[in-house]
Amino acid sequence: MAAEPTELIIYNWSDYLDEEVIQEFEQRFNAKINQAYFESDDMRSETMFRTNGKGYDVILVSGVDIGVYQKRGWILPLGEEKVPNLKYAMSRWVDAWPQTKQYAVPYLWGTTGIVYRSDLVKEDITSWKQLYQPEAYLKGKLILLNTYRATIGLALKALGYSFNSENMKQLAEAEKLLLALKPSVQAYDSFSIAEDSGIITGDILMGQAWNGDALSLQEFSESIRYVIPKEGTEMWVDYFTVSSQSKVPELATQFVNFMQEPQINARCAESLSFAATNTEAKAFLSAEHLGNPIIYPDEAVLKNSEFASVTSSSRVKRKFVMIWSKLTH
Repeated sequence: MAAEPTELIIYNWSDYLDEEVIQEFEQRFNAKINQAYFESDDMRSETMFRTNGKGYDVILVSGVDIGVYQKRGWILPLGEEKVPNLKYAMSRWVDAWPQTKQYAVPYLWGTTGIVYRSDLVKEDITSWKQLYQPEAYLKGKLILLNTYRATIGLALKALGYSFNSENMKQLAEAEKLLLALKPSVQAYDSFSIAEDSGIITGDILMGQAWNGDALSLQEFSESIRYVIPKEGTEMWVDYFTVSSQSKVPELATQFVNFMQEPQINARCAESLSFAATNTEAKAFLSAEHLGNPIIYPDEAVLKNSEFASVTSSSRVKRKFVMIWSKLTH
């Protein structure tokens, strides 16, 4: 008699794993994957503070948070000894933040840009200023991400500063800009990528979005545009980690290793319209995917773009929290 499948619980963004890849893992490892979902990086971190990661086996974490999660003991060490397929991961992503090499395995990477309706927005969008200082007709028709690090960081970019500025005067300018913008913002949220998404119905005309979500929205409307503004943007990488509270850490580690198999990483990148992190994935990706400049922008487009950095300043952290509280309450 066959053994019952072992449950593996993954804490993840919704719609961020290819269904056929899930099925393949379940069959290969006699497992049953169940997922719990967070709606923002901030929500995931709040959950971790409450639970210490209890109740999850694998946790999808943004690169900037890995060091904090490691320091608090929420995730287990990995490295190439436990995850041999880490040898296929691009060093650029493996070493992007402190502790990512020892505690995490890269999954997909991408950019944050502006999505807008080209048939309803009256000008071509080329700058963050057009979102952060919008025309009057856009009032109530904008959406900003519900992640304070991105929303505040990109306000700093709109002002000509670094995404990672910790200059209190510059942060005060960003706060002033965001508070003036608040009446024009319909929601601090990520775009729905379903057919009834607000930007498809015309209820929303412009907002911040991740590049893969923009491509998903373009399937419903030829009028959807995605742009990385001339000031540059945030580049991000998502990583798989293993919870220190996992009841099945060996299976969780097998999953993380499985997800960095070249063909598996390629299948997820292709189906989700994000960029692969795997050096060998290219052989399994279509020419259409590899040639899409929204997925793989060239270095000239990315020249002013930045990874979010980890701040050690409690004063700066308090400033971020204070600004975000004023926007969302």
